[in-house]
Amino acid sequence: MEAIRRYFLPIIRLFLGLLLIASVFLIVANATGRYVFLAPIIWAEEVLGYVLVWTVYLGSILVTWDGGHLKMDLLSRTLPGISRTIVNSISVSVFIFIGGLIVYQSWFAIADLTHVSQVAEIPMNWLHAIIPASFVVIVCCILIRFRDNLTGVLESEADRVEALREAAAAAELAAQRASKD
Repeated sequence: MEAIRRYFLPIIRLFLGLLLIASVFLIVANATGRYVFLAPIIWAEEVLGYVLVWTVYLGSILVTWDGGHLKMDLLSRTLPGISRTIVNSISVSVFIFIGGLIVYQSWFAIADLTHVSQVAEIPMNWLHAIIPASFVVIVCCILIRFRDNLTGVLESEADRVEALREAAAAAELAAQRASKD
């Protein structure tokens, strides 16, 4: 788990950052070309749309790892011990089934994509490969988080919120002491 946090996730964050920076440069270059030189970059809009899709799928890996998805967990939070584990196990099983189904279906759909994008002429199977790739990683993240939850290694959201409150209170106290000195 530490290896994923230390090596894999920073690579995804770096790639996402580079995609976003490249998007900003492409938007500025396209606007400059369109309004200053009257020569727009004709493939820019198409590529920016694909970059948006890639950032969503790559970002979902990071959100899944952090457990930041919106979820309806009112019931599971109020259940005691084993009942909570059973409900969470069912939830994880459903998510893994759906994630596996998405990987399976998209794998075969991508094999049928033999054409290229209209303007940029990028192979569509390359562009759509992010779907099964991201869902494989997402399912692995879910399994790792669930395992850590069962073993008690995973910090709960309530513990994280409390730790943030304590850190904020300590920072405020330190700021007050510094202002008195």
